[in-house]
Amino acid sequence: MMFLDEWKYVFRTKGLLRIILGILLIPTFYAVIFLASLWNPYSNVKHLPVGIVNNDARVVNHQTSYSLGKALTNRLTRTDSADFKTINQTRANHDLKTGKLYMVITIPKSFSKQATQLGQHKFKNIDLNYHTNAGFSFIAMKMSTTIAESVQKSVNQQLTTAYLQVMAQTLTNTGKQLTTADQALTQTNAGLKQTTSDENQLATADQTLSNHEAEIQNGLTRLATGTTKLTTGLKQITQNNQQLAQILTTSTQKNSITATKQAVQKLLTTNTAIAQQAIAGNNQNLAAIQSLNQGVSKLSTGAASLTGDTTKLAQGTNLIHQANTKIATGLKAGGQQLIAAGQDTTHQVKNIVSPIKLTHTDTTHVKNNGTGMTPYLMSVALFVGCITFNIIYDMFTPHRRPKNAFDWWGEKIPFFLTFTLAAATIMFLMLLLINRLTPLQPIRTWLFAILTMWAFGSIVTFFNLIMGKTGAWLMLIFMIIQLGGSAGTYPIQLSNYFFQVIHPYLPMSISIDAFRSTLSIGNSILSETIIFGTVILIFNLLMLITFSLNMKKVTTFPYDN
Repeated sequence: MMFLDEWKYVFRTKGLLRIILGILLIPTFYAVIFLASLWNPYSNVKHLPVGIVNNDARVVNHQTSYSLGKALTNRLTRTDSADFKTINQTRANHDLKTGKLYMVITIPKSFSKQATQLGQHKFKNIDLNYHTNAGFSFIAMKMSTTIAESVQKSVNQQLTTAYLQVMAQTLTNTGKQLTTADQALTQTNAGLKQTTSDENQLATADQTLSNHEAEIQNGLTRLATGTTKLTTGLKQITQNNQQLAQILTTSTQKNSITATKQAVQKLLTTNTAIAQQAIAGNNQNLAAIQSLNQGVSKLSTGAASLTGDTTKLAQGTNLIHQANTKIATGLKAGGQQLIAAGQDTTHQVKNIVSPIKLTHTDTTHVKNNGTGMTPYLMSVALFVGCITFNIIYDMFTPHRRPKNAFDWWGEKIPFFLTFTLAAATIMFLMLLLINRLTPLQPIRTWLFAILTMWAFGSIVTFFNLIMGKTGAWLMLIFMIIQLGGSAGTYPIQLSNYFFQVIHPYLPMSISIDAFRSTLSIGNSILSETIIFGTVILIFNLLMLITFSLNMKKVTTFPYDN
């Protein structure tokens, strides 16, 4: 059967079956390996490094301390929306410029101060700046924008919720103040009742005191009358005693005993009567004194009662004053809070709903996605060009008999270097003319494109020299691995662990970083230049050794002359 002839040739030809099987697996390798690095990058956004610079200053408002910037920083570093890191401004600028960070969010100094003014007439939107570097990854910049918008939404929700909680607390306080005012009114009414009662008690005490004063006055009058009677009786007894003495003297002289007895008896009778009257008057005095004592006691009691009632009246008046003060204060504060809560304009309502305003700055200027992908695709194109050249052009067989290994190397490699220089130059010019690429450093971009193709070509050519078609196949597989591990599309932090480990050591990772610097960022490419210069030197020395080891074969090659 004729269609089996080619298969028979493949199986008969040494090494050809291996090549066919290798080519057969190329689509599988390309799809599996390349897609493995990009299979689900958005689920790994939590590994995207983002810096947070917290410049917020703590403020004290209504005896409460606020450090909202610190709270926001702590909350972001605990989330998995990105790999948030707290750093200072100087470190943030450096890491963003060198590609260690893909975004830096800067919390302003007045963040807490402005946040506490939310809902007031003088409130202005809080600027939350996020700074990116699209030159390292245009896709990462777009992802960072999405992350920043998510942060904005979260902070808006947090501040609005906090404001509504404050408003609820304000209304609660207003209600409490009005309740306190109601209690004060109740206390006022009680105070008024107490004052009225105290006034009645005071009037009663005053009347009782007046009555006691009248009783004392009567007692004093009776005492004065009794004293007068007692004084008069005592005077009469004294006179009688004097008469009795005279009678006794006269009777002694005249010896008239009968007359004397009669006179004495009469005086004794008179004195007895007077004494009885004096005793009666004295009893009246005692009664008057007792009545006076009772009146004085009652007067003291009435005075004490009057003093107590006067104190109660003063206390009641003070209570009324305090209650009125509380009522005035509570009603004034509650009214002011309700007025402030009801004066929100349309602008204020908008600020309350969305208090955070995002501002975006970028270290570099990348026009579009094509410009962002150029470093990656230039590196791929240069590597593919080197593989294609080695597949099509025989870099091993000399066309004239070499004198030595260096002569053999000198026949092949300069031609390759000239060819790759032309290929890199044409590619760069077409990007400028057709794609309108505008590099930040055009000359450096062109020169490094040539250096990159020389480095790639040195690697590919060496493996092609020592392994033939198998070497070209291995370089194709190596290129596919580099497509996944060089972070040309998505940041390497979004890839799996294997590609993150090999990323720093891949030639295409180095070339992509350098092209990003010359096209958009402006960083130094000295280290990349030294690395590729070293690669060119090492692999050309290895090719020179390979030519030296194969010098015995030079006699077997057919030469043109």
